Amino acid sequence: MRVGSTLRKEAGPWTPTIQALLRFLRDADFDLAPEPLGLDDRGREVMSWLEGTSATKPWPAHLVRDEGVMVLASALRRYHDVVAGFDPGPDACWRVGCRGLRPGEIVCHGDLALWNTVWRLEELVGIIDWDMAEPGLPLHDVAFLALHLVPLHSDEWASATGFDDPPPRAERLGLLCETYGGIRPDEVIHAVQVRLERERIRTVEWGREGREPWATFLAQGDLAKVDEDATWLHEHAADLFTSSDNM
Repeated sequence: MRVGSTLRKEAGPWTPTIQALLRFLRDADFDLAPEPLGLDDRGREVMSWLEGTSATKPWPAHLVRDEGVMVLASALRRYHDVVAGFDPGPDACWRVGCRGLRPGEIVCHGDLALWNTVWRLEELVGIIDWDMAEPGLPLHDVAFLALHLVPLHSDEWASATGFDDPPPRAERLGLLCETYGGIRPDEVIHAVQVRLERERIRTVEWGREGREPWATFLAQGDLAKVDEDATWLHEHAADLFTSSDNM
């Protein structure tokens, strides 16, 4: 919840790691992250409030244009380049458990969908909801962004998010890869499939254990959405590459 110029939210074993991550980012001049401000007298995590408007469905017009793809892909690459210098330590705790980084991993944002971006008109001014951050390959973040930004969903889903016509998915996926740099569309598609399967397992296993937020995901029917996305992607993966893509 907002309190003045700050955001207050649930704290947990992961909070010190997230606060350290945000402090590292701010000290490295990554100004899209909120300022970490410790805990309040009620034990809630405190961070600065980022003024602006979060993207909600239907997406703002600039996010269904190429400019939106390039802005977000560039921001994600900038974040990955900065966070590559952050070592959370071998016993760092996250919402998914405690462990350090493995070779090739960075701290992924973990939930970089459009609703976790903050805008002033068409300028990206913030990335929020860092509490799902966890160690992973950079491609895992790219995959989750692509899932919602390309989007790798049905035409009905795309229509509800602001696309007047079926989105040019192959072109948007190619643009995302080109802007981010060093990745191919087929790698992203595979990473999305891996992510969807991982989320299915977590939702079933951790949701049944009552572990949040997966218990809420399970209760509100998110498992069906994950399965629907996985089926759609399996059926349409071959359509997601342009003739110039290097498969």
